[in-house]
Amino acid sequence: MLSRSLVLTTLLLIAGLETLSAQDIYVRIRGKVLNGDDSTTAVRASLLYEKLPYYDDMGKIANTADGDFEFYLIKDIAYNISINEGGFEPYSNQLQVVDADGDKSMDVNFYLKPVEVPEELEEEIFVLQNLIFTSGSDVIQRGSYPGLDEFVAWMKDRPSYVVQLEGHTDIAGNPAANMRLSQARVESVKEYITKKGVKKARVLTKAFGGTRPLSEERTDAAKRANRRVEVRVIGR
Repeated sequence: MLSRSLVLTTLLLIAGLETLSAQDIYVRIRGKVLNGDDSTTAVRASLLYEKLPYYDDMGKIANTADGDFEFYLIKDIAYNISINEGGFEPYSNQLQVVDADGDKSMDVNFYLKPVEVPEELEEEIFVLQNLIFTSGSDVIQRGSYPGLDEFVAWMKDRPSYVVQLEGHTDIAGNPAANMRLSQARVESVKEYITKKGVKKARVLTKAFGGTRPLSEERTDAAKRANRRVEVRVIGR
């Protein structure tokens, strides 16, 4: 009759072997998300993976500023990889997970195609009216919602349009801080309108801080005019 300690030891060994077996079936997927036009410029993006054919294993990961990503998928299984990032065409493709070198890793890069902008496109630009942020922050005040909802409707009426949201601050204060604030504010506007149904790929953002003032006067009226978000139509 087996002793209690031997039975316990045997069970622990079996559990350990099962764990090792489970670890053995996973492959580390690593690589970069790159601009397809030059194959070298990194693109900051989020990747969605979905196990085929039943989508019973899925997840979403964000890469680094250098474009690098790393995650684990099951060996010898096909996954669908989807990437949707503003300024680029949506990416969706099947990835077969393999361990060709036996090192439990697989290197793969994903290339995103930028949205094409015709050179002959006539420029159209306007300021988002009645857009108010909490002072010194990117928080959109509730009184701005009706105007933003009108902009959402304008975008939905023009489903082929691609726009660039351009953030501007007044010329007072630290230039670097103003640049960060203007970027944060246009990202807040983008988040608002995309949550309302505008596709992210149709909305680019760019920050100018206080480098492009409408007026260099130091009056309150001039400061208010300089603090703005402009919409530039860059694709139709």
